[in-house]
Amino acid sequence: MLNLVKAHISCAALRHNVEVLKAAAGGTSLCAMVKANAYGHGAVLVAEALSGMGIAFWGVATIAEALELRKHGVREPILLLCPLELYEPVRDAEEAIDALLEADIRPTIVSAEGIRLLAQRAAHRRTIARAHLKVDTGMGRNGCPADDAVELALLLRASPFLELEGVYSHFACADERVLDFARRQQAVFQDVLEKLAARGARIPIRHLANSGAIFNLPEARLDMVRPGLALYGYGGKYIRGSKRLRPSLRLEAPVIMTKWIPTGETCGYGRTFTARRKTRIGLLPLGYADGYDRRWSNAGQVSFGNRLIPVIGRVSMDLTILDLTDAPDAVVGSPVCVVSDRRDDPHSVESMAERLETVPQEITCALGTRVERVLTA
Repeated sequence: MLNLVKAHISCAALRHNVEVLKAAAGGTSLCAMVKANAYGHGAVLVAEALSGMGIAFWGVATIAEALELRKHGVREPILLLCPLELYEPVRDAEEAIDALLEADIRPTIVSAEGIRLLAQRAAHRRTIARAHLKVDTGMGRNGCPADDAVELALLLRASPFLELEGVYSHFACADERVLDFARRQQAVFQDVLEKLAARGARIPIRHLANSGAIFNLPEARLDMVRPGLALYGYGGKYIRGSKRLRPSLRLEAPVIMTKWIPTGETCGYGRTFTARRKTRIGLLPLGYADGYDRRWSNAGQVSFGNRLIPVIGRVSMDLTILDLTDAPDAVVGSPVCVVSDRRDDPHSVESMAERLETVPQEITCALGTRVERVLTA
């Protein structure tokens, strides 16, 4: 069955954003974050669009995501952000490690137990496993304590079957107006690196900067940067220079039915909309199962041509109702833009995120499996 709802992913916008990020990063290598199905845009499509752009690494959250990229021909190094230690019980960890070693995926290590597990499986397979040590400099999630980082790095380097390819950390608020805490994190990370250097440990890839830091903290670029949200064309009001990015997503759905309802008639679950005039309604074949938030009930806007069209009634699981009274040329089969790729539109990713008091990546990551991702020029 054909998917009626389509997310058009602009190859040109993605490639433009890579060029902007390269310039902002001053030539530092890019690790393109394609976790969560490339923030909802389609990881395989994004990798295809950016082929030949000099992406040094790809960043994923799970082994399944990494294997999907390998299956579709991605050859560059892939960094697995989820620490090995989270695969429990041990038997599952062993299977997971074998899978990533087979596919040459770089795991993240955060503890001595992770080092032990990885060294054991690498020795069993008689191979060298390249890993990255993650340091918690203030994010407060996964990552080894900064005080333990040097000894863990040296422990990892001591194994004949392990190679410490990289050391990294993650900013908590590099996209905010005040960057004091981000600078504190950077100082903690730099202290770890200096202590490693004093112990004779050379780290090939030191990486810290996410999208916000690429623009706001040039001193945090180091050997590699990890753009995520910015790669897809979205920034924030405190990310300097992010307006040069181009949104890469446009979500469209066709009108599948129209009809008139009389004044005083209601529509949708809970009868939350009452027609104040004779109203021509239209149905779109998408709802909250496809990532169109239920909070757009009687509040959202879509567009047909250059006209904004109101969403009326409650957004349901599979359907959204529109008021097409003032758009007589919108008929069955007419394409409606649900999410715009024009930043200033009220239904752009950033505008929608602001109205829902959330972040742009929640809007894009919400796109469901029934939405067909299509790579466009």
